[in-house]
Amino acid sequence: MSKINYTDKFEGAIIGSALGDAFGYPLMSLTYADICSTFEKSGARELAISRKTGTALFTEATQMTLFTADGILWAVNEDSAYENGAVASRIFYAYQEWLYMQTKTIADRVYEWIFDKMRNPNMSSLLNSKGLGKNRRLNDTNINALLDAVGSNYGTLSKQVNNNTDGGAVKRVAPVGLFYGQNPDMAFRIACDVGALTHSHPDGYLPCGVYAAIVAGVLSDKPVDDAVNEAMALLAAYQGNENTYKLLQKAVDLANDEDTDPQEGISELGDGVSAVSVLAIAVYSAILHQRNYKFAIALAANHDGDSAACAAVTGGILGAWYGLKKLPKDWKKKIQYINLMENVADALYDHSEYAVVENDED
Repeated sequence: MSKINYTDKFEGAIIGSALGDAFGYPLMSLTYADICSTFEKSGARELAISRKTGTALFTEATQMTLFTADGILWAVNEDSAYENGAVASRIFYAYQEWLYMQTKTIADRVYEWIFDKMRNPNMSSLLNSKGLGKNRRLNDTNINALLDAVGSNYGTLSKQVNNNTDGGAVKRVAPVGLFYGQNPDMAFRIACDVGALTHSHPDGYLPCGVYAAIVAGVLSDKPVDDAVNEAMALLAAYQGNENTYKLLQKAVDLANDEDTDPQEGISELGDGVSAVSVLAIAVYSAILHQRNYKFAIALAANHDGDSAACAAVTGGILGAWYGLKKLPKDWKKKIQYINLMENVADALYDHSEYAVVENDED
């Protein structure tokens, strides 16, 4: 049995998610009928290129994924990466940095220290990538939730500050599954903490935990359906899991039903906008087309809902399973900021337990 290249898998998850995000970006405001009339009769099949930049553009899903990773590294630098609540708070600070890139403002003056190099040695280098903060978002849920977090009044699993249930949180937590991959239970809990920062309703944050746990599972080369089943076992222990669990089970059942037309299967998994539906569509697509990344991304994106979020989550799952080297070469050549994403993924790996174990073996 060959040794797993975890560096490649970390890079694959981050960039695989970005590729899915970029694939879905041009489709976000289109119905499936509009997509079929604009692209091919069966929907979009290839990564679209911006005429302005000559590259494939991604949305806030990729931006916030990178800042999630940055927040984890912030906690690592402060030796708090395994303390309850500490990781989420550092990721919250990282999200305030992202918020400033988007709006040129922050929620509260008490966060001004984040942008002072003398007071904050962990200020993100991502702030230097001005193009990274381009405003390419579908809705303002994350923006509004972060702006409302005055005086650290952000959501937690024990403090519900809003009823946000859209896919704005689930699409950004792949780095949690990567960093805590050796402990899927911890990955699940911390991803819920991170999701609750902006989406403090269980239907908003529990899909985050499931996504992170699936990513943790496929890192060890488990088939996607096995990783999903293990994540669902973790989900069952959390209050308010009913909607997420029910639709996930439906996604698994549909994926195992050879008589179901894939497009019909997608239509049975909700609106493609809520976090529960985004996750279910991603799981369905990843299980059904585990051996064909492009097919999985196309299936996840071609529908009436949030094409970018659904395809980003699908891409994160399969990217972690495939690794970067096995992702489509023609797509990798088209994506913006691929070197930056590799660097972030490598830093995350270098500080993870995977690197510690690998160094001990060497």
